[in-house]
Amino acid sequence: MITIRDVARRAGVSTATVSYVLNQKRRVSQDIAARVQAAVAALNYIPSGTARKLKRGRSGIIGFVADNIANRCPSRVVQGLTAAAAIHGYSVLISDLHDAPETEPRALELLMREQVEGLVYCGFGTIEDQLIGIHRSGTPVVVVDKPPRGKILPSVLVDNARSTELALKHLLALGHRQIRFISGDPINRNTLLRNEAFRKFCRKHRLPFAHHHILMGSYSIQHGYAGASRLLEEDAGFTAVFCGDDMIAFGAMAGFRSRGLRIPEDIAVAGFANDPLAGVVDPGLTTIHYPMVDMGRQAFELFLALRDKNNRPVLHERLPTQLIIRRSTDPSQPWYAHSEVEP
Repeated sequence: MITIRDVARRAGVSTATVSYVLNQKRRVSQDIAARVQAAVAALNYIPSGTARKLKRGRSGIIGFVADNIANRCPSRVVQGLTAAAAIHGYSVLISDLHDAPETEPRALELLMREQVEGLVYCGFGTIEDQLIGIHRSGTPVVVVDKPPRGKILPSVLVDNARSTELALKHLLALGHRQIRFISGDPINRNTLLRNEAFRKFCRKHRLPFAHHHILMGSYSIQHGYAGASRLLEEDAGFTAVFCGDDMIAFGAMAGFRSRGLRIPEDIAVAGFANDPLAGVVDPGLTTIHYPMVDMGRQAFELFLALRDKNNRPVLHERLPTQLIIRRSTDPSQPWYAHSEVEP
């Protein structure tokens, strides 16, 4: 590989002079500049962008921590993040935890060794103290999707309580008072916030509620299917089910239909995420649109503000969600209904 030393040797100058010419940091004579440029052309030398950025105090790299990049949320967040980063000449270095929370400390250590300028975190939320330490040391950290416990770390989130209430108000307006909740992973703070919102909604509207009306488990089709079966076996009388994720909802619909029940005529089902499949399954799934791609974009904009030490009054972004009504709750809707909003 051709190095700056090779260019300096061919041009008959020092490596510092080559650097001055390439970075236009100091004036050199036209003759010397021409010799350096000729050597660069002859050797087909390509300067290291990373090295030049490091000399300016910047690496041009953003670290991204994902609980599992195969999951829909981090995969879409990183779409928005990389698109916004590219506009500003940044690259994104991804650390995939592969559903192993115990690997988080090591993942952070490796990213920091790469001299990342900032971190966008979409992990499990088990290392908040370590993230706070990195943030306070001067490397901006932005938490996406997983609400931190405190207010120190900047974040880009959705309002879990309001989003849950949107879905439940819709079900209540359709006449459902016996509503059950097939929720998600109990170690996920989004799960706990949605569970609490469900309990508060039931109390506020005097709906029947018992602890077994919330079923926790993985954010998966399998959990949805098993949850539907369990509800039918142990908790008769409900007419609607809210699910903490669209994958759960898809599994629940399959579970109910396997028992000969019609959706929504016998049981209404609503989800959370607005997965691309939500508009093409039979029937189309009523769900909460989760602006994951935009969350990635906003995370990068927040990083820039932190990097440049702008006077930014809002360090905790709450992006709006939207209820997408389809036939799984409302039989008046068409069988298939794509959403106009971005995934």
